[in-house]
Amino acid sequence: MYYFSEFATNRKRINYFLISLAQRIKPERIFAYPIKLTVCPGNVCNLKCALCPVGQNDKGREKGLMEFHTFKKIIDECGPYLYELDLYNWGEPFLNKDIFEMVRYAKKFKIKVSISSNLKHFDEKICSELVKSGVDHLIISLDGTSQESVNKYQAGNVFSEVISNMKKLVRKKSELNSIKPFVQWRFLVNRYNEEEIEEAKDLAREIGVDKLEITIFRCDMGNELLFNSREQFENVQDWLPGNETLSMYDYSNKAKKTPREDACGWLWTQSTINWNGSVSPCCAVWHEKFDFGNVNNESFWKIWNNRRYQDARRVNSGSSITAPDNICKTCYLNKATL
Repeated sequence: MYYFSEFATNRKRINYFLISLAQRIKPERIFAYPIKLTVCPGNVCNLKCALCPVGQNDKGREKGLMEFHTFKKIIDECGPYLYELDLYNWGEPFLNKDIFEMVRYAKKFKIKVSISSNLKHFDEKICSELVKSGVDHLIISLDGTSQESVNKYQAGNVFSEVISNMKKLVRKKSELNSIKPFVQWRFLVNRYNEEEIEEAKDLAREIGVDKLEITIFRCDMGNELLFNSREQFENVQDWLPGNETLSMYDYSNKAKKTPREDACGWLWTQSTINWNGSVSPCCAVWHEKFDFGNVNNESFWKIWNNRRYQDARRVNSGSSITAPDNICKTCYLNKATL
């Protein structure tokens, strides 16, 4: 997929070959850059989603917005090797005034850029910039087809505004004769909206979004890696849909249906960089104390192969469970991720 992608270059292909080899043999050190990065433009948000640490105002990570010079430093080093960039993680990306400058800069390196937004902070200017900037993929988080159901989880959201903004975006794409961004409505199923799925399908067709994604509910995002399977179930059980087929959990055993058994591919293929340059081994790490370094203090390459990354790879490859404690060891022992 990557090798013949429209985003490929000869340098990226060589790097991808080395990454594929590393993913297969799982060494502690890697002699290639990640093929995908998650870069968080800011962990500030206009909503208070119930199981999001930003919405909870959790103090585990300092709040702020990424400055363009930090983003440029990251892309100048890693961009020549990247196929994909997720320009989102914690928070609402459109609250960062430099978001489209970041997109345009990344596109100079022939990278697929994705953004996830609640689409509440949105106006005509943002709509136009979004289409013109070259964003390839936009995920819109809207969890329900009524104000009542949306309010249950996405506190502060306004259903009618987001639907209006979806329509505005689809019209703007048509006006500018653009196929980008690919617009994906992400509908997170919980017990308060599970009866609205069919209505969401009808509404998605009416609006003209490219895809409606019906996705499963997970536990407290700031602590997910710290919980084992049963603890995750206990944490999220009040939110789970009545229909067990729409859940990742086995309600009888009160645990995940399929706990993860294999090694985490993130440690060999991709990484996450937070708004202040702090590097997390994956997008699910909330507490800054678990991070592996900071690109404002040293190169990403040096962090990518430092002792903390090597310890994490050693544990996840199964070669040494006695490696020093870090968040990847905790996650591995908990079988915490999907």
